[in-house]
Amino acid sequence: MRHATILFLGHFNIIEQRRRENFDVLVDNRDIMGDKKKNVKGTMNLTTTPSYIHILTCPICSTHFTQIGNTLKCEKAHTFDIAKEGYVNLLTKKLPDSMGDTKEMLIARRAFLEYGHYQPLASAINTLVYDYLKDESDTDGGLPTLNILDAGCGEGYYLGQLQHALGERLPDVQCECIGLDIAKEAMRMAAKRYKGLHFVVANLKERLVIANDALHVLLNIFAPRNVEEFARVLMPGGIALVVIPAPQHLQQLREKLDLLSIEEHKQEHVIEQFAPHFTYIGATNFHETIHLSNQEIIQAVMMTPNYWHMSDKVKGVMTEMNEIETEIAFTCLMFRK
Repeated sequence: MRHATILFLGHFNIIEQRRRENFDVLVDNRDIMGDKKKNVKGTMNLTTTPSYIHILTCPICSTHFTQIGNTLKCEKAHTFDIAKEGYVNLLTKKLPDSMGDTKEMLIARRAFLEYGHYQPLASAINTLVYDYLKDESDTDGGLPTLNILDAGCGEGYYLGQLQHALGERLPDVQCECIGLDIAKEAMRMAAKRYKGLHFVVANLKERLVIANDALHVLLNIFAPRNVEEFARVLMPGGIALVVIPAPQHLQQLREKLDLLSIEEHKQEHVIEQFAPHFTYIGATNFHETIHLSNQEIIQAVMMTPNYWHMSDKVKGVMTEMNEIETEIAFTCLMFRK
């Protein structure tokens, strides 16, 4: 049984005149937004700088990049190579292996997501973003280019779903979708599967490698939050869509396997975090009961940090479980800069 409820605070479609003026200036700023050309399908010409590169900034000096062959070079001559899969690593120091998702977690998550259990969440995200962008397009006379960042994108599932949906619903708009994650393996997997997207290895908890006021939309789905940086990189009127697990998410499975609990009052805490820099627009709540096979149970646990905190005894219980019915529950919080 699927349920979805939407609560909106204020008038979602009211766009202040001052914000519209700022938005017009930013959309016309080609240094940040890139050329207003439509996407041209085919092989990328690496002798020119793709428009999405202008959104990125150097992690060392924060200046803009130019692409020369398979290298990004900033205004102060710092260089970063583009991997053969297509992603770029903008970390400036080696990080402990404990930071970011492991390869095993990513493989388990990709396998679990392919069963479609979280497809309703992806569809809800797509609809929320589309409704916002359509409203912006109608208000501002069209959006030739949209810049979207998925901050903490993992192996790219939700960003890939969003790009596909927007391509169908807004075919005349060029969407520059960038996924950012600290896990190099996540970006490698994402870049290999989602060829039309752009992926960057970077630390979400540090200064984001994104230009000021460059983004229309920022996604933050089950990932750490850096609210001050989110505010810096979003343009005036841009939205941050934050997805968190609801208190009852996987409750039956968590009780059976004594999994990590979900933070109490998490929604209130996130709203409080964003309050100094954003206006809270509203929340979309989704919950559904799903049936998991033994393989799906193992993948659902392994794709999160839970697996690495489990005792051998509990792992044994998990592997012997034939099936379970459990609830999935999510809350999508929308904020406007």
